[in-house]
Amino acid sequence: MKCATGEVHVWRIALDSPVISMKTLEATLSDEEREKANGFRLAQIRERWIAARGALRYILATYAGSKPSSLVFKTGPYGKPHLNWPVIKIPFNLSHTGSLALLGISSEGRVGVDAEFIHSIVELEELSRRLFAAPEADEIMALAPEARLAAFFACWTRKEAFVKALGEGLHVPIDQFRVTVRAEEPPRLVSVGWNESSRWSLADVGEASVAATIAVDWLAPTIRRFEFAACSG
Repeated sequence: MKCATGEVHVWRIALDSPVISMKTLEATLSDEEREKANGFRLAQIRERWIAARGALRYILATYAGSKPSSLVFKTGPYGKPHLNWPVIKIPFNLSHTGSLALLGISSEGRVGVDAEFIHSIVELEELSRRLFAAPEADEIMALAPEARLAAFFACWTRKEAFVKALGEGLHVPIDQFRVTVRAEEPPRLVSVGWNESSRWSLADVGEASVAATIAVDWLAPTIRRFEFAACSG
């Protein structure tokens, strides 16, 4: 498998799928990963984490030309993992929400993906004003009440995808940059309150009941979608 120049691949992983074998996926994990999985008290959360991590290994192995269990990951200074062996130049980012995971793989540069199941929020205005830039919160609250929830999650995933692509975690002040917020509006980085390249692209990769965005630090990527359907035995 190869991510051609100018492409971003988005892999959809159904974490509760009956065709995914937990035993097969768990066998690919490192000792450290198994230890982390065993730290989850709820069986469902543990199994979904194993499914996401195992699928990550299976998918990346096809790009690296190696076995899933042989991949070695290294965590950056702010917690973002990257592939350290057998190849290092495969930019990727993983997000999971409930029973769904999305894996973004870029042909170059930095990549971030964020997915969130859309659910009701009681204090939507308070949360918007606490998390987002003031103009973003104002725009969300100016919408019709029935449109605000979708706008909130569109804004959230667009901002999180950008933050995850930067790879600096909580050190990025999410109220110091702006994105488009309306769910029907193309995702776009509007402004950044620090010195940052303007060559960023955001794309909507969501589905029914799920808001999701992928961000890369270059212009006009070609998005290709794939479904993970391996590990049936």
